[in-house]
Amino acid sequence: MAVPGREPWHREGRALGDEQDMRRLAKDQSWFLPVFAVKIALGLVAFAVKPVLGLLFFAVYAVYFWREIRSGDDGGDDGELEPLKLQPSAATPATWAVVLQTLAAVAVIFGASQLFVRQLDAIGPMLGLSSAVTALLLSPVATELPEIMNAVIWVRQGKTRLALANISGAMMIQATVPSGLGLLFTDWEFDGALLWAGLVTMAAVVYLLLTMRAHRLTPGRLAFAAFFYLVFAVGLVPILG
Repeated sequence: MAVPGREPWHREGRALGDEQDMRRLAKDQSWFLPVFAVKIALGLVAFAVKPVLGLLFFAVYAVYFWREIRSGDDGGDDGELEPLKLQPSAATPATWAVVLQTLAAVAVIFGASQLFVRQLDAIGPMLGLSSAVTALLLSPVATELPEIMNAVIWVRQGKTRLALANISGAMMIQATVPSGLGLLFTDWEFDGALLWAGLVTMAAVVYLLLTMRAHRLTPGRLAFAAFFYLVFAVGLVPILG
């Protein structure tokens, strides 16, 4: 029963964003899912020109990026931007300061990721984990940590739509650019563990896509997506055992 004076809530909490937000996020997932399915399929076959197909992944991301820029959607009003660290008192910071701060942030992220992965290389054997288990379960944390921290910061600031859009957009670039590099410079052949990882990822994306399209993405349902990672981890035991 609804309580007078209160906002409507789903059983798991209030829906994240309005219907327009969900359509936008669902569109990102609709791009991600077929691209991810293709790269999984390419990992199961071998033919001479497969490396060249890596260029197509770069092209897909270029088209996606161009469509997002041309859409003219500014994402709505998400509050005022924080002052630039290099020019905190400037209402409109200089371009060189924006570029310099961005490059410095990217350098810190790159260095921290390198340090994180190297520590995992040492910690894995100490915990009795094989290199495959370490790579599949722990190493991805280094690549996802920037998106997670951005999401935490924006959610704390009340900018939920930015947090969700950041994760959704990051999924798209990770489905294309790293895959293109992998196709160009590796054999791109999937074993059982990699195939299992791909299938669980696709299941998680389908779950999110259906929830977004129904405008039923609540904090509880979003948190439930972590269950897919647990399924993935448990499924690795017989595959690598």
